[in-house]
Amino acid sequence: MTKAAKKRFKATLVAEKSGLGWTVAYLPAGFTDDWDAGATPKVRGEINGFAFRTSLFSNGKGALYLLVNKRMQKEAKVVAGALAEFTLELDEDERTVVVPAEMKRVLQGEAALRRWWEKLPYSFHKYVADQVAAPKSEAARRRRAEDFGEILLNMMEGERETPPILEAAFVRTPLARAGWEKMTPAQRRGHLWGIFYYKSPESRQKRAQKAIDEAVRIAKKGTGGEV
Repeated sequence: MTKAAKKRFKATLVAEKSGLGWTVAYLPAGFTDDWDAGATPKVRGEINGFAFRTSLFSNGKGALYLLVNKRMQKEAKVVAGALAEFTLELDEDERTVVVPAEMKRVLQGEAALRRWWEKLPYSFHKYVADQVAAPKSEAARRRRAEDFGEILLNMMEGERETPPILEAAFVRTPLARAGWEKMTPAQRRGHLWGIFYYKSPESRQKRAQKAIDEAVRIAKKGTGGEV
């Protein structure tokens, strides 16, 4: 199979309203149509000349985007609202992530969680590893590893059985359950991550509502209703 050529595009960086503080860049419609790489391919490229590797994400509405993290913004000298120039190509090389010792200890203490973690995509491994490794002190890294361990454990359990925060919402909004079931595993995982990233019940409830809103939209689209 012929390797997909590099492609270029320009995009204005967008500050997502998910509450996670993400800044993203949306790809032009049809940008990956000639790539035989699945719905959310691994890519490598440059933003204003700064090289990066990542995976693309779907917004659940047919659009793809990539996360522009703080380092990318710093090196590319851009912020949310700025126009950036990108080059992208499929990344078919093997990827490895150095998991900090503190995170390894958390995973080793939960066999089921470790097996689940190993199946997560590179983008999750990379983000968690970078966040845990960032603090200078071992104590701070340990606390952060424990926090992410709790997030991941909640996500894993939420994939196996609908978490109460969503189950209660499905009772109030039955249509949302149908939409949730129609989501891709990656879409559901993204919402579970967003919910359990927060610690306060109020913040989790707000983030869960975003999942419900999208689930309703997907359900209506599938039944020909208004969206």
